Order: sequence, then C-alpha cells, then structure tokens
Amino acid sequence: MTTPTTTLKLMSTMALRSVLNEVIPEFEKQTGTTVEVKYGATAKLTERIRGGSRGDIVIAVAGSINELEAEDILHQGARVDLVTSDVAMAVKLGAPVPDISTQEAFIATLRAARSFVYSKQGASGMYFASLLKRLGIDEELRAKATVLAEGLTGEPVARGEIELAVQQMSELMQVPGINIFAKLPPAVQQSTTFSIGIFKDPTKHAVINAFTAFMRTPAVTAVYKRQGLDPITR
Repeated sequence: MTTPTTTLKLMSTMALRSVLNEVIPEFEKQTGTTVEVKYGATAKLTERIRGGSRGDIVIAVAGSINELEAEDILHQGARVDLVTSDVAMAVKLGAPVPDISTQEAFIATLRAARSFVYSKQGASGMYFASLLKRLGIDEELRAKATVLAEGLTGEPVARGEIELAVQQMSELMQVPGINIFAKLPPAVQQSTTFSIGIFKDPTKHAVINAFTAFMRTPAVTAVYKRQGLDPITR
C-alpha cells in the first residue's frame, strides 16, 4: 500500500515565481510533497483571499501579511520574512540606456521617454504610481504611461511596443530580450519585503514547517541572489 501524497497549496506573488519554479521540484523530491502554486500580484492575491480563497501558505508583501493576520485570516505571529526586492528599470535589448542615477536624471528620463509601463496591482506598480504623484509629474506623464493589469512589464518592452519597463528586479529578470540597466536611485527607491504567511488553523503543520525552513536554506538563498532578490537571514 502506498502512502498518500501530501499536497501543499501555495499562493505567491509574481516576484518569487522564478525562484519557486526552480526550487519547488527539489522540495517535492526531498519530502514527497506535491506543491500546487497560484501566482498573482500581491494586491490581487489579497483580494482573492479576502473573497474567500484559501491555501496553506501565502508569499506576499510583508505589510499585506500583517493585514491578513490582523483580520484573523492568517495565523497571527507566524510571518517569516524571506527576501527584499528593489524596483528597477529596463529597455529592449540593444536600445540606448538612459541615465537614472539621480532623482533629477530619473525625472528627466521619464519626461524624455516615448512611453513607459508599470503594473497596476503589484507592489512596485502601486509604489511607482504613488511616486509619480509625490514628485508632481503624474498628470504630466499620464499620456506616456501604460498600466499593466497583471503580468510582467518587461514583455511589451521586449516586443518593442513600449520604451521603458518598471518593476521589481526579480520580475524583470524573468523576461528575455530586455536590458535591466539600473535600479531606481536611492532618493526614489523603495525596498519591498516578501514574507511567508500561514493560513489560520493549518492541518499540515509538518509540511508547512518543512517548506518554511526549506525557503531559508543556503541552496535557496543562492537562488534568491541569482534572481535579483536580497535574502533576509536574521
């Protein structure tokens, strides 16, 4: 008689998709667990969760994990921080590389650009929209901006449809055919922490604990670094 396979249901931000695609097969091999993953922007995941969607674990922006814990949807005090990620910009491979080394150069580049794209519901996109407003250039640049409902902003840039892509470094790195030329300069940068949250009243304690520990192993830490993420080791 064979032992039934345990299935771990995971919901995750797009920022960790490339990492999870690489490391989950090893976790499944080590534990005999099947991992089912549903990806989405953090805001979209949070909306689904508040609408009744459930799993065993969610990986999302730390602030959203805190909110869902406070709403008694996730197990309070169980948040585990995994990585931080910076916002970066990209152009089509082979295209001229603009200067965004300072806040002033960043603003000048946006003003000179033919077009740029950021995400509607991802952490980077929501921050970028607020940044444009804070800098007082949102109305001025509105006609140049494409706000992607979901997905990877690098894709329309790789196709030559849009000049500049803005997104988390790790998400831009998932797109072939683009040149990630720089992170946003310190004056306008925002690092985002991505964390694990555990749904309330879990029934798979052993496999949840094993997965959480696995995501902080040296092997996975090396993958984070390779995918443009900064691991949190504390």
